[in-house]
Amino acid sequence: MKFRVIFLKKKYIYFIILTLIIFILIVILFLSKHYSPTFNSISESKVLKADFDGDGKKDILSVKRFDDKYSMDVKIKDKSYPITPYKNSSALFNYSPYWPMRVTLMDVSRDKIPEIFIQASNRDNPVQYVFVWNGSKFDNVLSNSNNILGFIDCKNNKTPKVISGKLQGNTVTLSNYIFLNYKFKNYNYDSNTTFMGTDTIATFIQFIQSLPQGESYKPKDIFTPNLSDKNLPLIKQLSSDNNTYVFQDGIFKENKCNEDGEVSEVYWTLNFRGISNSDKKLIKNYTINLLLTPSEVNKGNYYFKISYLF
Repeated sequence: MKFRVIFLKKKYIYFIILTLIIFILIVILFLSKHYSPTFNSISESKVLKADFDGDGKKDILSVKRFDDKYSMDVKIKDKSYPITPYKNSSALFNYSPYWPMRVTLMDVSRDKIPEIFIQASNRDNPVQYVFVWNGSKFDNVLSNSNNILGFIDCKNNKTPKVISGKLQGNTVTLSNYIFLNYKFKNYNYDSNTTFMGTDTIATFIQFIQSLPQGESYKPKDIFTPNLSDKNLPLIKQLSSDNNTYVFQDGIFKENKCNEDGEVSEVYWTLNFRGISNSDKKLIKNYTINLLLTPSEVNKGNYYFKISYLF
């Protein structure tokens, strides 16, 4: 039996390699979309699309602003369903020019239907709502005045968990939930001050709120060694704006996990209002995004350190 040997020209080999790379990137993109939450900061009216009833078709979530109020509804087929925690009311909460509403669509039930998580304000106080489709309407299954929202175990085979908490002063208090039978059940979780970098975040928030006077007192323990002053133009910009900064709310999620399901990168988004020190009537919103990675040498305080901010 004779064997035929096929020789390919270089240009064909390059074409095959390029095709394989593109295919792999498409697969990675598809898998990453499966569990990733969608954070949407909303200051005016906006439309979001997702399958809210599980029929495989995209539905339309509309956020509308009327003067100082927001309203929200989801259009499924030809019918609109209001999103509101109040009976006989279409208003959701107050509009603030310096405190944008954040809508997060996240399938923590893993039934291919996203739950609707809302962070906003009511007269400069934080509010959180969670809405779930029950087959005929959207139920408000969780509401509180917390200012921190988080998601864990969404990139592994464990049961997804929702974290709701509050930063008061230097202290972060957290409550842990799992979604079961269309309800959020509180559960005990052995978390400590380093959990998902909360001690690092609390210290960072204190630092931002000390600006501009506190710029030279940057806490070094919360940043990775390779993050030098040259990598912190955002801090210098916040100082030069000469504002008094007030923390409003924050949200986090695991961004990467290792083979053992342990978190290897945390993504935080922090929301501040900046009140001008030269004119107290001038108030703006400032949003800071941070990536935190675990320390390779320190298992104690500030185990998760800031490796990138923008």
